[in-house]
Amino acid sequence: MQITHGIGSEPEEIGDDFPAVFRPLQELENKALDSWYVNVLACYTENRGQGLGSKLLEVADEVARDAGYNTMSVIVADENVGARRLYERKGYSELDKAPCVKDGWATEKENWVLLVKSLS
Repeated sequence: MQITHGIGSEPEEIGDDFPAVFRPLQELENKALDSWYVNVLACYTENRGQGLGSKLLEVADEVARDAGYNTMSVIVADENVGARRLYERKGYSELDKAPCVKDGWATEKENWVLLVKSLS
């Protein structure tokens, strides 16, 4: 499964009523202006290691180019080593990171990491 969308040229407003757990994610997205954002990329555990993630990212690149974007972006949890390795193999590199706001959420995540790559 893959869900992507374009991030515009203006940052999204983060008001006082913005949910705390999503605030660091939006702050990172606001640093990836004018990029095509890979919001969700997933496959079943039993289908991993077959190149599906790479193929989905290639499709996302094509969709981004067709939509007129020159930059790709994705946010990954720091403890998701496998996903981060995939993105880096596909040309992404770290632009920034933000602490994960747990707000009662039981998770190993410490940071969200913004990765970007150029399509040119």
